[in-house]
Amino acid sequence: MTRNINRLTLCIVITGTLILASVTVSRSEVVVFDDVTTVQTPIRIKVLTKGRIFSQGGRLVDIYLDDNHIKKILTGGDGYGYYKYIPQSPGFKEINARSEANSSTGLILVMDKNEKAIIIDVEGAFKNTIFSEEVRADSRKAVKTLSEVYKVIYLSRYVGKSVIRNWLEKEDFPQSVILRWQGPNTFKILEKKGVQLYGVIGSAALVSAARKHIEHRYTFEKSKDGKVVKDWDEILKLLQPIAPVEKQQDRLPVERNGIVPP
Repeated sequence: MTRNINRLTLCIVITGTLILASVTVSRSEVVVFDDVTTVQTPIRIKVLTKGRIFSQGGRLVDIYLDDNHIKKILTGGDGYGYYKYIPQSPGFKEINARSEANSSTGLILVMDKNEKAIIIDVEGAFKNTIFSEEVRADSRKAVKTLSEVYKVIYLSRYVGKSVIRNWLEKEDFPQSVILRWQGPNTFKILEKKGVQLYGVIGSAALVSAARKHIEHRYTFEKSKDGKVVKDWDEILKLLQPIAPVEKQQDRLPVERNGIVPP
């Protein structure tokens, strides 16, 4: 019981810390949402225009892709506007949306269909880093190592993208997209786009939601649906790619005692 209370308190503290950080982040009146897809799989670039508090529709927005103007769109009554985009090459694509004097940027991660992705639940995976520089350094090193093998996708359940991005940049984590949690449907949407979801690191609740979609599931919390790990080094060991087994016919002859076998 005490452990559950402490865990709840910890979650409240990290969420509160990130929310307080948002006070220093200026609110743009244009919002661009990050997204993930695969090569030649269409997506809709999504933007939102806002007034001081509420959404504000009927505004013209210029959409730029890697600094090239691609379209001027008009947001609907709910403030949302869309543009269909079919990527032709893998990599990160920067989206910039400009409306009047306001602008905002977002990222699209375009993956090859043979690449694998690791999802990291920011609030669940990094909650212990708030209190420990050592844990923060270990997690930073681990995520950088993972990003050399897999495509990293950050997931936020509570805190806004701009706050999360500022924190990740400040702490020198690898840059990548930040998606909003939409329940288990988050995984279904990515799968429909051809994204290979190889692993997930996060809270016990999120790991449980990923049970039917992702095989490798890791959490620092007590869980029946994922492997409980003690630190980031253990995660690295578990997610290290295994070298392919060399086939007998592919092996080159090895000279032994001056004799090369046939």
